[in-house]
Amino acid sequence: MTGWDLAIDFGTSFTTTATLAHGRAEVLEIDGSKYVPSLVCVDDDGTILTGRDAVNEAAMAPDRTERVPKRALVASEQVLLGTRTVTTVDLVAAVLARVAGEATRRLSGRPSRVVLTHPARWQAGGAELRRLTEAAERAGLGEPDLVAEPVAAAHHYVRTGDAVPDGGMIGVYDFGGGTFDTAVLRRRRDGFELAGSPGGDAALGGEDLDAAFMEILAEHAEALDPDTWNALWEAEGRVAERHRTLLRRDITQAKEALSRLPAVNLWVAGYDDEIRVTRREYEKAVEPLLARSVAELQDTVARAGTTPDGLVDVFLTGSTSRTPRISALLADLLGHVPGMRDDPKAVVVLGALSTVPGSVSATQHVRLPPRPQDPGRRPPAGPTPPLTPAGFAAPVVPDGATETVRRTPREDVTVRAGRHHAPDPPQADAEAAALIAREIAAIAEAAGVTDLVGAVSPTLHAGDTAEALRRPLVAAVEGVGTAIGTRHTPFPGLPPEVALQVLREGRAELGALGQALTRLDGVTERLTAW
Repeated sequence: MTGWDLAIDFGTSFTTTATLAHGRAEVLEIDGSKYVPSLVCVDDDGTILTGRDAVNEAAMAPDRTERVPKRALVASEQVLLGTRTVTTVDLVAAVLARVAGEATRRLSGRPSRVVLTHPARWQAGGAELRRLTEAAERAGLGEPDLVAEPVAAAHHYVRTGDAVPDGGMIGVYDFGGGTFDTAVLRRRRDGFELAGSPGGDAALGGEDLDAAFMEILAEHAEALDPDTWNALWEAEGRVAERHRTLLRRDITQAKEALSRLPAVNLWVAGYDDEIRVTRREYEKAVEPLLARSVAELQDTVARAGTTPDGLVDVFLTGSTSRTPRISALLADLLGHVPGMRDDPKAVVVLGALSTVPGSVSATQHVRLPPRPQDPGRRPPAGPTPPLTPAGFAAPVVPDGATETVRRTPREDVTVRAGRHHAPDPPQADAEAAALIAREIAAIAEAAGVTDLVGAVSPTLHAGDTAEALRRPLVAAVEGVGTAIGTRHTPFPGLPPEVALQVLREGRAELGALGQALTRLDGVTERLTAW
């Protein structure tokens, strides 16, 4: 086949690849997923492994693994993996060669055009773009077109239905697995240019949210058995390292699952029972990080000489941007729900395919090709469900994670046999919990969401502590709220949490549903005060 284009979004945690052939753009699945882990691992004979092979080897040989080669490319020219010194350009080239080879195998022949995306802060003439270009050449891709990630994202949104008038300004909020980037772009007829300097935080990413999740899990695990938790992180050997790697992978997947579920359960090696983490406690833990990201976006908007009200919209990209709390915080800033259609992980790579051949660097004007006239075309109805790599998400290791989770047993924690065994609480607590459980069930029925949440009857034991009685009730309230946001959303495609917030604001006009929301808020207040 001839006449096909290739785009690669080499990310900190995942790499996404797309092709354009016969007028059809498609995100490639490699190793069963559209998102290839960016980590690399050197095997015993010096071969650089990528994708699933690298993930499997990394579990056994963390000393020979570079988990964030994109950061390594910025920081230095070479790294020490095991006993071998490897250039960072070679590490990146291995990832690019792997995904490009898969595209070539499927479409045959060399691509007519190769586009690589990069952070807007990587400027023309800088070491980062030079090394990225060199990696592409070593991967056999020739000299690629380079397009800034926010510019590519803007192209995709515009080409899939969002109207931005000439001179209009948009914000791009890119919260990826390892970094956070912001930019404001100005529309110039058929393209975009940067307005003001881009922003972001190289030390903020989804892995920091993973670390916050780990802290919550550590608190729950230590409350059950601190010795088992400490042993998990202090044990040596390949079996222990594999347990830790699998736990990190499970945490990443559980964090993403909380975007659509009120709670998740995780199995931790050494514990007989699963440990439950709720969306409420997770969002409370990550709130400072998310608020920091919104403040950075505000600073970027100010540097562009405008205000949030002056933006046409803010477009979300990156694997972490689907977190419902992010949409809620940005909605408070903008006065409306930010733009998020399609899978945010693939927005950048698909947008890169729509840029004009020969465009390079985020500082230059990138023109959009003429948009085909298709009167039957309609923008997508709403965002697709979040997609999580099945079974082989890159095990992310936040800096200092070991120090964060290795704790000494606290003197005030009493280790008990089994799960949540404690002296009997006052009978009043058990009776109050039963009354609240019945009220939650009645609210679900009044709101017409019983079929979505099932029977709301949290398991309550007379011997449970007050906190143990409260936990399942909190999870039940969150489940009912998510179900209401899902079923009664005022606009298709809104995340359930944002939809619930909108419904709450207009409850006065919602009749029985509004009354149910007021009752739900009352239960939430009672549980908070408990």
